[in-house]
Amino acid sequence: MSARQQNATALEKVSESDFAAGSQLDPEQFEEFMLNVENQSSVLQRANQLTPTAESGNIPRLGVGTELFQQVGEGNSVSLQNIDSQDVPFSTTKVSLPFEQTWEANNEIIANPEQTIRQLFVRQFGRDLEILASVGDTTTSGFSAIEDGWLKVCDDSSDPGTYDHSGASIDKSLFEQMRTTMPERYKKTQNLVFLTSYEQKDAYQEYLTDRSTDGGDAMLMNGDEPTPYGFEIATPLGWPDDRAMLTSMENLLYIVQDSLRVKRTEDAERNVLNDIETIYNMLAKIDYEVMEKTGVVTASNIAAP
Repeated sequence: MSARQQNATALEKVSESDFAAGSQLDPEQFEEFMLNVENQSSVLQRANQLTPTAESGNIPRLGVGTELFQQVGEGNSVSLQNIDSQDVPFSTTKVSLPFEQTWEANNEIIANPEQTIRQLFVRQFGRDLEILASVGDTTTSGFSAIEDGWLKVCDDSSDPGTYDHSGASIDKSLFEQMRTTMPERYKKTQNLVFLTSYEQKDAYQEYLTDRSTDGGDAMLMNGDEPTPYGFEIATPLGWPDDRAMLTSMENLLYIVQDSLRVKRTEDAERNVLNDIETIYNMLAKIDYEVMEKTGVVTASNIAAP
């Protein structure tokens, strides 16, 4: 079943009455709603999703982090090594997603207004969730200040590897330096992906097609995607042009508490004054975390494309 078909099927399970009256989505409705949100984005589909009941808590993370083989002679004992079980803490932030619907839209323009509202919630929720993952920074203002996204989470830690591209344009050396900085054990065991803005990926593709190489010719003639050192380039919505990241998509976590609510009202002074028939508002609690920060390399100071 295609993503489009899955989207249509899942939307049917969130009935019109749920959005018409306003309520908290039950577990099945919530699961189907989040499936639809994932289907809006290849990035969210591949990232790690957590839907806890609690607003905050700890995510268990098991690992070893060192070699455990020991030579053992006849009758000798071995020393025991501790397992690294450092938890990853999370704390969600409440967000609101409001929609206004005019009388004309409800009665003259839209054939099925409740279904349209459901689709709007799915698309906008997925879009905003992905953009905030890219640009979230609580030290700023406006939309980006809602919650720290993946880049900010890494910037606030000393664990990730870092590389400064010194204001140069995107080129082969950027990806080479990031790959070299990544610890060897992650390169061997994880499906690493470069994350850049769409514009920077386009600029890198243009850079390659300007070179007289087989790879450049293939991109020019066949539209092949660039895969520096065999790693895909993913382009999350809103990703800043001057930054890049190398990690596994499964290492990036987005959290949506499972108490998603939709409220609806037709009784408000603003409705009367502005010819608004209905106001819908979705309330959710979200957070972003990185499971293993040592498995991340970030790059900064990349010239605008």
